[in-house]
Amino acid sequence: MLPQLITFLKTFTPYLLGGVFVCIYIGEHIYPQQKELTYFRHDALNMLTGLVNMAFVFTGGVYFQQFITFVNARHFGVLQLFGLPALPGLVAGFLLIDCFLYWWHRFNHTIPFFWWFHRYHHKDKKMNSTTAVRFHTGELVLSYLIKLMVFPLLGISVGAVLLHSLVLFPVIVFHHSNLKINGKKDWLLRHLIVTPRMHRVHHSNVKFDTDSNYSSVLPLWDRLFSTYHKPGNGPVQFGI
Repeated sequence: MLPQLITFLKTFTPYLLGGVFVCIYIGEHIYPQQKELTYFRHDALNMLTGLVNMAFVFTGGVYFQQFITFVNARHFGVLQLFGLPALPGLVAGFLLIDCFLYWWHRFNHTIPFFWWFHRYHHKDKKMNSTTAVRFHTGELVLSYLIKLMVFPLLGISVGAVLLHSLVLFPVIVFHHSNLKINGKKDWLLRHLIVTPRMHRVHHSNVKFDTDSNYSSVLPLWDRLFSTYHKPGNGPVQFGI
């Protein structure tokens, strides 16, 4: 079953992710949280950056998956030592990837060299779904280099990498979006995934707020490592 899942994810993931992005982008322009953030020139520039990065991500992703498959075949890494069945191994790998991204994101804020690249993402003063693809290419390169060292040591499977990628992109587009969601619905969703209200705090131009809410998919990491900052009800001023 796992090989079939991997084949499915490799084949259909680009179409699913593209469709999700379009739906959220349209939705935030129909139901915006902050109407003043609607600015199509801004969106076009972010999307252009995203297209450039996409070429690197898809090319690098292919070789990265091949490397992880090579390592998996040799049963190398911590998870491989436990001999977990396919499904528990997939779940464990998903959680380890998400925890890794929490710490990678946090290091991007605390280590000056990493912050030099990551601040490009935070300079966006009109945060919406397109901000989710606004990253310095250097940050993406560094991310892959770190993953090439860490993921094999953890024994993460290629299935977990593909599954997390499928979940990650829709969630980060969603929590960067300018979609209007009332406080109660956002609070309910926040028990499962990072939400727009939670992540808007992270993009505040107030440093205390920016140094919080680092989670990518699961909000539990911020609660577990004491970096959760409860979102307020008022509008957020974005940028640095």
